Amino acid sequence: MTKRVLCGAALALAAGAQAQGTGPSQFENLVRSPFVHCAFYKQYEIDPRTGDRLLIEGKSDSLTHYQRLNAEQMRSIDTRRAGAVDVQVVRGRKYLHLIEYSASMYVVTTIYACLERDERTGSCINYGAVNARHFDARVWREPDRVYEELKAHAEPGFCDHSFINVQEAAHVPRK
Repeated sequence: MTKRVLCGAALALAAGAQAQGTGPSQFENLVRSPFVHCAFYKQYEIDPRTGDRLLIEGKSDSLTHYQRLNAEQMRSIDTRRAGAVDVQVVRGRKYLHLIEYSASMYVVTTIYACLERDERTGSCINYGAVNARHFDARVWREPDRVYEELKAHAEPGFCDHSFINVQEAAHVPRK
């Protein structure tokens, strides 16, 4: 099994500057996908050779999986709690936010950039993301601003989607 390593320097650059983006429209493949998978890390690992910050696939501190219900809602499960919860999809001016409100706290995954594109189609297949837990209700009105203020304290990570534009077998019409 091959491990994929994402360099923290690339993630940091993408977080600071909207990488190749056109605002939240660059995330539409992610929103349309039936499933989104995210991995988050409490801290970066350091490459002993270069000193670069790294996120190593398979060594995350938590995993979150989203299932699309419609364009504005998803269901989420993660390795930090039992059961599924509802999540709102909120498109900011620059970023995409997946917002869960639970026990008076907001758990927000913010997708901020495309990190990797499919060589054949040019579609984004890997996205830079952070996961933040906070009590700031402004996240509903000003999600991009809340992200900018709290990103230094959020857990870094990445998300990818699966089965984009693939129809489930149960939905294939019979001949």
